[in-house]
Amino acid sequence: MTRRAILHPVILPVPAAARPLKGRPKVDALRAAARKALAQSARYGGQKLGPLDKDDNGAPLPSNGVYWSLTHKNAYVAAVCSPHPVGIDIERLRPVSESLGERLAAPDEWALAPTVDTLLFFRYWTAKEAVLKAVGMGLTGLSRCRIQRIVDDSHLLLTYDGRPWQVTHHRVGQEHLVTITSDRVALKWHVRL
Repeated sequence: MTRRAILHPVILPVPAAARPLKGRPKVDALRAAARKALAQSARYGGQKLGPLDKDDNGAPLPSNGVYWSLTHKNAYVAAVCSPHPVGIDIERLRPVSESLGERLAAPDEWALAPTVDTLLFFRYWTAKEAVLKAVGMGLTGLSRCRIQRIVDDSHLLLTYDGRPWQVTHHRVGQEHLVTITSDRVALKWHVRL
């Protein structure tokens, strides 16, 4: 019998010393904090990471056969390790323009929901971003990533070039949403506020 994989996404607050930083020092501090979250995810999952290299497009390369993904915002960082391609994204919920919504998803994708609001926008945004990270594409692949179904308040089904992806959402307080490509594997969230 094979053991079912459990992913251990880790969400950490950005250290207080890093919050007022700007520019390159801020990015470096956020990356360092996200890599701490990644190390914790690897420990929880019993995985051993080696060098964290990226390809020419900046997409993470597997490390010792372990796939990994990082994300960060001003208040939180998140990371995950997986035996399969994986993507994670965090966003702060805030008002967005209607034109950004039009670029994010087609009318038939928006029509899947009875109402379109800020939370739905960021569910779609983080879902697509997580899938694009899992396939090693940047936002240039956005039009090839499509919402297929709203499963419930925590799950969406998407396709990228016809391949199905399931994502799982996790709220951090009232202002942040974290989304991970889950493809029906068990998740154990580790959140430190």
